[in-house]
Amino acid sequence: MPHDQTISEADYARLLTVRTRLRRFEHWSAEQASEHGLTSSQHQLLLAVRGHPEPAGPTIGQVAEYLLIKPHSAVELVDRTQRAGLLTRYRDSDDHRVVRLRLSTDGAHILAALTSVHIDELGRLAALVESMIGTLAAGDEVREQSADARRTP
Repeated sequence: MPHDQTISEADYARLLTVRTRLRRFEHWSAEQASEHGLTSSQHQLLLAVRGHPEPAGPTIGQVAEYLLIKPHSAVELVDRTQRAGLLTRYRDSDDHRVVRLRLSTDGAHILAALTSVHIDELGRLAALVESMIGTLAAGDEVREQSADARRTP
């Protein structure tokens, strides 16, 4: 938003609503993971493995990028999650120096259960965000019209 535009009280209130709702979603998501015996980070790791576009599976470096963590932190997370029986490491068939990750059967089942409830909740969150964006866009239009009116003699 350019510096010369006025930010309304309603803009601040809408932004607060969206940010609060995002934090509630994160909190809710962590509770859902906990009910399945996972930490929030383990849930995100399973999702990073399953959502990775290459059929061979991601490397630890790739999941570190997805999770916005350092590779050594990703190794520790993978170690804990592998000990829990939720994923496995294996050597890449084309380059045996590369270690890839895949979900175990248990990891896939838990992730499917979590994903199902998350899709529903994200639908509700998306509807809120879309309505907020529409309201913000309408506010931008009103501000532009008001600015145009002030500039027109």
